[in-house]
Amino acid sequence: MNETITVQGIVLDTSLLKEYDKRLVILSAELGRITVFANGARKKNSPLTAVSQKFVMGSFILRPSHTSYTLVSADVKETFIDLSYDLEKMSYASYACELTGYFTQDGIGAKDELNLLYVTFRAILAERMSLKLIRSVFICKLLDIEGLGLEMSHCVRSNVETNLHHISLEEGGLISDAVCSKAKNPLYITDDAIYALRFILSRDIAALYSFDISINTCDEIESLMDEYLKLHADRHFKSLDILNTLL
Repeated sequence: MNETITVQGIVLDTSLLKEYDKRLVILSAELGRITVFANGARKKNSPLTAVSQKFVMGSFILRPSHTSYTLVSADVKETFIDLSYDLEKMSYASYACELTGYFTQDGIGAKDELNLLYVTFRAILAERMSLKLIRSVFICKLLDIEGLGLEMSHCVRSNVETNLHHISLEEGGLISDAVCSKAKNPLYITDDAIYALRFILSRDIAALYSFDISINTCDEIESLMDEYLKLHADRHFKSLDILNTLL
């Protein structure tokens, strides 16, 4: 098969192959998460070296095979190389890549996921929000994109919009006081956390990282998002091991 295709994407991960080759995992808007082989990318003066790095965003020209793709050439749009110069920022960016890779798959377009990853990289570098908050916002929005968003406008049991002081992660949303005793593992949630989650879920991806909250509310949302992610992801994300050593 000699035809080539062009996709827009970000390199989620890389690994070494043989003496000179690399295996890339690319998140593409058109084809989702795909495996791409960059033959000769580790050779001196190879035109594929610069585009075969983690966090690189660009337009990739690929030659398809039955189960993977071969990189022919690429036009780099942004390298996000500064992420690699700071261990903490690199860890958070790697976590975002790992999580995105888990929820996407080959053959299913991932335009929203790609946009989310892009604005998340920019938010990490901008340093206007804490990295902990960025991670929680990322989890919340990614799960929403995947059809797993929390219902934050009304009670998931009674549909009422008042007296909402608890949330059931198992049931996927807010619980009113009247039916709290019947809910699965209801957790108390503050008004500030409700407001923040509503903001995240209702905001366009491009304007997602444009707010700030108190440390207490940030901790509350982080705890909720960690528990909610556990309900929908059956694996351990290795990037967290790096993050935990930094705390």
